Amino acid sequence: MNIKQATGATITYADLYKEKTLNVIDFGAGIGIDPVTNTKAINEAISMANSMGGATVMIPEGEFKTYTIKLKSNVNLYLAKGANLRAAKTEITKSYQKQKGEGGNYDEPEINRYAGLQDHGHTYFANSLIYGENLENIMIYGEGLINGSCIDEETGFREYILQGGDPFDQPMRNERGHIGEWFGNKAIALVMCKNVVLKDFSILIGGHFAIIAEGVNNLLADHILVDTTRDAFDIDCCENVTVINSVFNSLTDDALVLKASFGAGIFMPTKNVLIEDCTVSGYDAGSVYAKAYTKDKLIATDRCGPTARVKLGTESTCGYDTVTIRRVKFERSRGFALEAVDISDLSNIIFTDSVMDNVSSSPIFIRAGERGRFPVTGNSKKEVVHAEEGNVRVDNTNWVLPNTKDYSCYKAKRFIPSYDRSQSVSVDGHSQFQIVNQTNPTKINMGNIEEINGKFYLKTYDEQIGEYIADLSKEIPKDQLCYYANAVGDSKLPKVHHIEISNIKVTNADPRYPILLMGLVDAPIEHVLIRDIEVEYRGGLKMEHAVEQRQLNTNWKYTQYETKSSIQTLPWLVNTFFLKAEGLLPRVEWDAKTNSWKDDPYNVPELPEVYPEPSNWGILPAYGIYARHVKGLTLSNIKLSYKVEDERHAIVLDHAANVTMEKMEVQTSKGVAGVAKVTNHYKRHTNFEYVLNEQYFSTSVSDLNIIESDLEVEEFVVNAPAPGTPPDQYYTYETVPTPENGYTYQIETKDYPLPQTVFRPFLITKERQMVKVGDVLNLKIEVRNPSYETTLEETDGFIYNEAVTNKDYVVNGVDSKVIVSICNLPDGASFSSESNVLSWKPRKDQIGLHECMICMDDGIIKEEARIRIEVIE
Repeated sequence: MNIKQATGATITYADLYKEKTLNVIDFGAGIGIDPVTNTKAINEAISMANSMGGATVMIPEGEFKTYTIKLKSNVNLYLAKGANLRAAKTEITKSYQKQKGEGGNYDEPEINRYAGLQDHGHTYFANSLIYGENLENIMIYGEGLINGSCIDEETGFREYILQGGDPFDQPMRNERGHIGEWFGNKAIALVMCKNVVLKDFSILIGGHFAIIAEGVNNLLADHILVDTTRDAFDIDCCENVTVINSVFNSLTDDALVLKASFGAGIFMPTKNVLIEDCTVSGYDAGSVYAKAYTKDKLIATDRCGPTARVKLGTESTCGYDTVTIRRVKFERSRGFALEAVDISDLSNIIFTDSVMDNVSSSPIFIRAGERGRFPVTGNSKKEVVHAEEGNVRVDNTNWVLPNTKDYSCYKAKRFIPSYDRSQSVSVDGHSQFQIVNQTNPTKINMGNIEEINGKFYLKTYDEQIGEYIADLSKEIPKDQLCYYANAVGDSKLPKVHHIEISNIKVTNADPRYPILLMGLVDAPIEHVLIRDIEVEYRGGLKMEHAVEQRQLNTNWKYTQYETKSSIQTLPWLVNTFFLKAEGLLPRVEWDAKTNSWKDDPYNVPELPEVYPEPSNWGILPAYGIYARHVKGLTLSNIKLSYKVEDERHAIVLDHAANVTMEKMEVQTSKGVAGVAKVTNHYKRHTNFEYVLNEQYFSTSVSDLNIIESDLEVEEFVVNAPAPGTPPDQYYTYETVPTPENGYTYQIETKDYPLPQTVFRPFLITKERQMVKVGDVLNLKIEVRNPSYETTLEETDGFIYNEAVTNKDYVVNGVDSKVIVSICNLPDGASFSSESNVLSWKPRKDQIGLHECMICMDDGIIKEEARIRIEVIE
């Protein structure tokens, strides 16, 4: 394949450097001065520098508390070594997170008439610590710190000042982005700027977005460090961008994320982005900046493992073109993700020469989805964010624009159904979830239909009068009214194509999530080359897990770096934050001959509209690669292996055409085929999966070419609709396996064994110790084991800023401890396996650095960690 490589930015540090410098102290700012005064002084210095035709504004050494700093064109902001530009506190009384203010507030969130077409954080930018819009030639640089946190004097814990959530949603499009209370929730927000350099500084706890560049052209980020709680660096609808030599740590959200939202109110694809020589990681927030690298918090708020990845998506309305990513190190993070779910294209992507360790979801995730977050003009002139009943959409009414001249017109070009997921079910008697109503699965929206003399006609947009009117040439049969519940402002489905991924080594990957290529039945992923890839999974799962989709949870007590202890729920198998509705049903089908259920792990639901995440489809029948709805896939020189035997296939292909496998080396359990080919006789078109009496068609694997590989291939046939599909004239049998119709788990959830390869034991003793010659070091080797250390204490019931209605059912852990041993002890040192204490009195001739290997054995996998002991005089 000939894929165009990105060249990135043309701007450099030298292009923007300005020798003329203004010190903010000369304008009244200072250490210990109130933040309102500091804010005024810094902004006056910036205005002065701008009026001079350009200069540098310096923040000197020391802590400067401030609210919104407003950048101006041709002005640089220099953070001297030791400078601490600290976000000031705001009085927050009504939000999910309270805060006692320090006398002021951040700038008021602006009006954005296209609110709701992207998340709140991509819509409002003015309430940031550092903010610039429609600027050019600006640079933020220096070795100082931009700090969105502080140590609370009363508790001693770190307080997050810049918030990870957003002000409550404004219900009106023509009003500012809050409902009476707002606060700072971004460290740096740059909107529609050009010629920007970010260099050498660090950000600690940056809010919802530590850095967001919205519609920026020609941006260089070089040698920056961001250690935060949510997104570290968002590059949204930007062109000509280079990110190099930088570190991004964000356990609870994405580290380096390219987006293509509609936040700027115009279509502007993310294009020509080059990322090289960076590290992304998911250690505890704040611990990377402190060089502690702690990992007590096991999962992100969305209950998948640490996020911290490089991702294109989820916001993808405007599309992506020409992105090159090289030499990136992933540590304790999710993998590389490509997500086009909002209609537009994603193409010309290169990901190469990178390594991943301790991967908490799919090492490579490519998704073409049909979330369809795209503007559509409604049938009302009201300026509400959520269109009222009777408008052109039943679902996601925030994508409907008022039909006025203040907005671009996106007339309805196609329609999709809306499903009524009101039927509550439980498989094990503990975990309740909602599925599509089996009797009346669809909703009807008469906002798109007009009844005339007992006949029904589709309303279409008449450009001459600027309204939707009945089109008498488009009569709709009554049984097809449900097709027209949701209008979409674009006729096409997303297109994902021309992707090359090469020379990637992955170690210690979560066993639940294979490399995942998940297209749509009507929009396959096309022209993908994956070569020279080596992936080691932890393994240990069974095909039984892919059948049952069991909800198996424990509660874990943790203390994230410098914060108070908290409780989080660990999902050992499926994660109900992402996997919902019909996807939670066991993968089985009704056997009419035996009048009972039989296993079918290959009958994986489509779920085209879900938020894209590898855990969307639960446990799959492949441990290594699962590819569905793909066309033109080449797998070359691929090695797939596991640490503990896994009973699933290495590779599953489902609806795949023109697939080449060459030089493949895959590990499989005895009697299990390396490759499974799936034929499915019960497929429907995208979005129409649950419409009654919609005809089925078949999909299969065609043109599979295996070259220089000893792969056993086995074919499997799916002879039933996906679980949860309402029965109709084309399939009359049950599809909802629950105890009420004869399906039960053989082992009760409370007695079901935890798959201990999912969450592993880890060392919490500091990895670097210091001892003087002649002193005695008594070092306790402390290890935490999630499968053993469970608690029945409950979580606070919040996911981000939303309260959880029903908390997950949790079980107890295993009754076995980790055995700790130490290799290569220093001469004269000893270790007690009973107390786990290393004792050592070093001699003078032992001055220097000594390394000990800690071995943690839980009987499943032997985990290793290093401790370095420095002997000094």
